[in-house]
Amino acid sequence: MSSGAQPAPCSLWSAWNDLFERTGSTRAIAVLRILVGPIVIVHLWPFLEQAQSGLYFADAFFVPFFDWWPVLNVGVYRALIWLAIASSVAMSLGLGTRLACAYTFFFVSFNVLSNQLFFHHNRAFLMSILFGLALIPCGATLSIDAWLAARRGRPLADAMPLWRLYLVRCLACTPYLASGASKLIDPAWWGGVVMYDRLLRFRHIAEQKGVPSELIDIIAVPEFHAVFWKFVVLTELFIGIGYWFGRTRVGAMYMALGFHVLIEITSRVSVFSYLGICATLIWVVPQTRDRIVYLRLDTPGGRRWVRVIQALDWLARFDIRPQQAPASANEKRKKIEWVVDDRSGRIEGAAARRVLLSRLPIFMPLVAPWLLLSEHRRSRRASTDAPLADTTARISQR
Repeated sequence: MSSGAQPAPCSLWSAWNDLFERTGSTRAIAVLRILVGPIVIVHLWPFLEQAQSGLYFADAFFVPFFDWWPVLNVGVYRALIWLAIASSVAMSLGLGTRLACAYTFFFVSFNVLSNQLFFHHNRAFLMSILFGLALIPCGATLSIDAWLAARRGRPLADAMPLWRLYLVRCLACTPYLASGASKLIDPAWWGGVVMYDRLLRFRHIAEQKGVPSELIDIIAVPEFHAVFWKFVVLTELFIGIGYWFGRTRVGAMYMALGFHVLIEITSRVSVFSYLGICATLIWVVPQTRDRIVYLRLDTPGGRRWVRVIQALDWLARFDIRPQQAPASANEKRKKIEWVVDDRSGRIEGAAARRVLLSRLPIFMPLVAPWLLLSEHRRSRRASTDAPLADTTARISQR
């Protein structure tokens, strides 16, 4: 080694420094912020109704999480709930975003910790998401704050330290991993005994709600629950782990959607299902305008699609650019050709249309499975053709 050469930096140390230096877009978190505001109001409304009617939990039996935790007067408690509801509205609108997110997180956490009887996993999950919104500067886009700053000529920077996003992702995975792991080591849950017993106890409620008794007869057997609840436990674990890997992230997202829909149908879990579905936004790649879609802007159909994409591209994934102007009148009458520059390269035709629709949140649940199936078939075809190509190359070299 020459005297002027410098030793290579430690890769682990470089990765650690890079973790705290990298930044990304807050666009997806801003969409999450808008959706979480109404969820917080739904969560707080029963507490407000009780406080308005004079039913205060501190007047009866309650157990705070800490002995030194303050017990408020019912009038102060009621006023703070109203203030939390107002801050939830401001959080969704993006008005005084940092303060609104901070106070909403503070009061929801304060309320839950005031009484151990208030604690549920769905409320702990809500506290985690609100902590993330308070930690991440998510008011730089889709907010009144951003609009006011732009009018003053000082637009807000749409950037966040990615370590904060990773921390929120860890918190968001905790309910799935904790619930799945605890059921995995509990023979009563893993064997389906708990839910079988619950079904027998509350069968009459299901029948009153209109569930056919024939269907209940099919599932009201120990063998069904012994198999079904193993699948449920493994689903929870897969969601908590699968989100972290690119190859399994979409699958984990679909499992989470089905999981929360099933829970919402069969159980009363307050806002957990809605929040779990909305929280999938934290797994969106924190980049904007990193895909380019080329459209014929000289045709009514092309301009119509521009309006559709602009209206539904809530995560700002696409940069719309005009295709090259047609050289003749015949080309102008041709069907609109789709061209998308995706992260994997240029895609054209029907495949480009599928890619675009799969990146729009409203179409993603319907189109993404079709796209994954097409990619799987293409990868299998490529792996099948590869040995033949290698053999042809060796023969040609000889």
